[in-house]
Amino acid sequence: MWPFPLALPVFFSLSLALMIVSLQPGLVAAAETADVDVGLYALGAFPSDQGLFAQGDNPSDSRITNGVGAGIKAAVFPHGLGNIIGIGLESFGHGSEITFSSAAHAGSLPSTNLWVFSSMVNLTLRCPGKAFVPYVGVGGGYSSGVLTHANIPGRSDRDFEGSWTFGYQFFGGLQGNLTEKVFLFSEYKYFSANYHWKELALDFRSQYALFGIGLRF
Repeated sequence: MWPFPLALPVFFSLSLALMIVSLQPGLVAAAETADVDVGLYALGAFPSDQGLFAQGDNPSDSRITNGVGAGIKAAVFPHGLGNIIGIGLESFGHGSEITFSSAAHAGSLPSTNLWVFSSMVNLTLRCPGKAFVPYVGVGGGYSSGVLTHANIPGRSDRDFEGSWTFGYQFFGGLQGNLTEKVFLFSEYKYFSANYHWKELALDFRSQYALFGIGLRF
């Protein structure tokens, strides 16, 4: 059994290390020509129950549970563009569970854990303010849907299977400045990615509610 309770902190630790390494060489110089925002957040995931294809069927009673997770994001807003337009990187992940009825195996209720990990490149448009900073954006990048403990009849491998694909997102939120350097933020996000595994496919669509804290350099 793959140790997924340990996977989330490892995943985000690696993501954080990669972001810091990529930003560190020019962080001081960038602070003179741009705002650099870095934030950590917790999220609630609210996936759609639609879009599941299992064993050649589209079960009408499929259920994808809500989940919780965490993420990290960093963005650069050049002063030359009025601190309005920013480009950034983001990584986030969460857990969920899929259940559905099986036409091929009457009376059974197949289920599996679903873990979603995504790394996005974001374009953000914001309205700078002294107390509050509203923003909207769009992003796209790499997403992985991982199944564990797949209690699905006909599958030979029930422990672990991953699907890697392109994902995209739309988001909007609000920053509240605590100080010149520290801010809180809340965000709504819509995310989409299509995952394909053995005898199972999912057009994953989810809404997210985020709350986090950030630093501005």
